[in-house]
Amino acid sequence: MEQKRLMSMLRRLNGMGVPVKVRFECTKRCNLRCVHCKIAIHKAPSDELTPAEMADIFAQLKKAGTFQLAVTGGEVFARPDVSEVLETVFAQDFLVAIQTNGTLVGPEHIALMKRNNDKLVRCAVSLYGGDAATHEAVTRVAGSFDAAVRTLSLLKEAGISTAVFCMLMKENAPHFRKAEELFKLLGVHYQFSTLMVAREDGCADPLGHVVDDETLKELPIKWDEFLNPDSLSVPSAYPPETMISEWCVAGRMANILPNGDMAPCSVIKTPAGNLRESSFQELYDSPLFKQLRALRVGDMDCRDCEYFPRCKPCPGISFNESGSFTARTRAYCKLTKTFINLPGG
Repeated sequence: MEQKRLMSMLRRLNGMGVPVKVRFECTKRCNLRCVHCKIAIHKAPSDELTPAEMADIFAQLKKAGTFQLAVTGGEVFARPDVSEVLETVFAQDFLVAIQTNGTLVGPEHIALMKRNNDKLVRCAVSLYGGDAATHEAVTRVAGSFDAAVRTLSLLKEAGISTAVFCMLMKENAPHFRKAEELFKLLGVHYQFSTLMVAREDGCADPLGHVVDDETLKELPIKWDEFLNPDSLSVPSAYPPETMISEWCVAGRMANILPNGDMAPCSVIKTPAGNLRESSFQELYDSPLFKQLRALRVGDMDCRDCEYFPRCKPCPGISFNESGSFTARTRAYCKLTKTFINLPGG
């Protein structure tokens, strides 16, 4: 019930044009080489935002009404100045979520998060299997499994809310039961997903790791929660005038990239501009963001499909696939048809 009340409040705020959630990719650096990663270059760019620049941007976010900030990468803890970055984040009193691969988190980072635990929603760790062989078939770095599990244990010991995010693909999907057993043993909340996107430079290699249809049917994923984890309910129908924001946050949140570019979400690669050159409010009110905020159910090309709108299509993936926010989304079509046609779907 509390979750439903929260989501209802967030939806009302979004409807008023408040950017409740912002995602901040603080770096493209990463020490792992995951087979499905969407980042093209993992080296440190010379134009990463400095903590001082972040402080100015975060103050703008707070003024705009943002109260949830997700900090991710790349790998957050690959930044040499990560402690200063996180101190800057916590200084604005956001509700903070951190996503990490768990291999570079040191005692000093655990202590920093513990000091700010009242502001930390969770520190989520990516874990791809129940053993080193499975996990490292994805990360391609020896020792990464033990390091991630150790970090999860340290976070739990420190009383920090944590979770596991597990992307399932060809390499690890056949072993999901062993992964689930480990997550339960660790006592952490966990989330599986199978929805991958092409690399940010347009390379489709990550999509070659998508699980096949038969394997997909066996996976422990509730299609409705997976396609729309923030939904209050699964709709049987929406009238044409219904805003896409019923399930899509694009244009109502923002994704800030390491160099200050600002895009409407984590999937859409096209930035509205750069925060070193424009204010947050100017970019949030840009034509690109307004176009996405104006999308309605009746605008979608697939509105007459028997599965629509239960699929809750993603305008970002549509745009990446076809250049149109309203086109049919092949990835969602596949998932929806698979999950809905299963017993109990």
